[in-house]
Amino acid sequence: PHELGRCASRTTRCAHMNSIQGRLALVSITALLSFLSLTGLFLERTYRNSVVTGVQQELQPVIYALMGVAQERQGSLQFSSNLSQPRLQQPDSGLFALVTDGTGTPGWRSPSLTMADADLAAQIDEFADGATSVPTERKVFAPSAGFADLYCLSNSVEWEGLVEPAVAFVLCTDQEPYRQSMAQFRYALIAGFGSLSLLLSFALLLVLRWGLRPLRQIRHQLLQLEQGDLEALEPVQPLELAPLVESLNQYIAHQSALRNRHRQSLDDLSHSLKTPLTVLRLGVADSRPDLALLQEQVARMQAIVDHQLTRIARVAQAEAASNQGWVSVERVIGQLLRALAVAYPEHELKQAPAGDWQLRIHEDDLLDMLGNVMENACKYGKQRLMVSVQAGDARGDGLQAGLQIWIEDDGPGIAADLVDTALRRGVRFDSREAGQGIGLSMVSELLEIYDGDLQVETSTLGGAKVILTFQQARPAATSASLV
Repeated sequence: PHELGRCASRTTRCAHMNSIQGRLALVSITALLSFLSLTGLFLERTYRNSVVTGVQQELQPVIYALMGVAQERQGSLQFSSNLSQPRLQQPDSGLFALVTDGTGTPGWRSPSLTMADADLAAQIDEFADGATSVPTERKVFAPSAGFADLYCLSNSVEWEGLVEPAVAFVLCTDQEPYRQSMAQFRYALIAGFGSLSLLLSFALLLVLRWGLRPLRQIRHQLLQLEQGDLEALEPVQPLELAPLVESLNQYIAHQSALRNRHRQSLDDLSHSLKTPLTVLRLGVADSRPDLALLQEQVARMQAIVDHQLTRIARVAQAEAASNQGWVSVERVIGQLLRALAVAYPEHELKQAPAGDWQLRIHEDDLLDMLGNVMENACKYGKQRLMVSVQAGDARGDGLQAGLQIWIEDDGPGIAADLVDTALRRGVRFDSREAGQGIGLSMVSELLEIYDGDLQVETSTLGGAKVILTFQQARPAATSASLV
């Protein structure tokens, strides 16, 4: 049970780490807590320094007040009992004063220091001994640790008329009240920043949940697609997710088209085999079967099966082509033009100058499509063949909205009333009339697999212009040249 508990705990942690919201929340909250902690440390350090600076500013006027009540008599300083700071006259007040001469000999002690503990007095005397070594007109402020934690300020001056003119005024105060103030500020800072951290973390989680809501909507729609409740993803509000939704819808439509084509191929196969199977069944039942007829039907069935398997293979090949690299259109066209130049040496074969483009397509399919149309153009044209590439508008993802390949000849062309017949799906080659329509249905089928389109128009050369349109393309580094 303990092992299962640890495994479940690891699974939960891994699920959180694999979640976008979990990762963003972890990174954001860590950054937030780090920033608030550093800010709190900076504020605490700043407040502590300001308190220490304030102590020095509080002690300085008291030293000036002591200098004001000091009077020189017979070469020594005398202090009146009416001091301006009452704390110097109270025991355990936490404020102590000491005046020493240049030799470090104590000359006057405040009543609070006189009534203080001997160890405390010795600690202040020790600080005063160190202060006498400082040049006159200089102030020394430093903490003093020992019997008690004190803040001490020493001010060395030259006093005329004294036997020892160098005099040091030392004033010490207990650190405890200031430490309590700094501790209270620290506790208030921790409580305030802790509460702020919780509120900001909660707000950050709400913002992340709200910001990632479109992704949850897409996930919910994908579940509905899996269950058959939806046929396509609905648009989402953030513009950044629009290309993702569009790509997913294109993929869904492509998969649906592939399933329909497979289903259609199976339907065509079953429909095409009905008649030969009927002939075979009747022929076998006959007492004197016509073997020639039966062999003819078997050969016909084999041809039908081969034809349908070829169509299904092309569909599967196109489905796997999305995982392949990009194919250079210029290279394929150049390869075909060189082959046609050998087969038709009397023809003038040209490729219009254009930048090289790439298509994400199986290279054999592109060779079949372009080779079929270009060979027909040479076969039924007179002497001229022109191949040109026309690019569509650029999209935001670096691809083009469409790429057209024009193949033009100077032959008789294709009559407008025969275009639909030439492009009709499933028409066999040997059932078409002679002319330039031969092979166009195969090209049309391949283009449908790649979501492309085929059109036949009249060329400026006088013959037919076959336009092959592909949905996605991208420019290559090289440029096309005249062949």
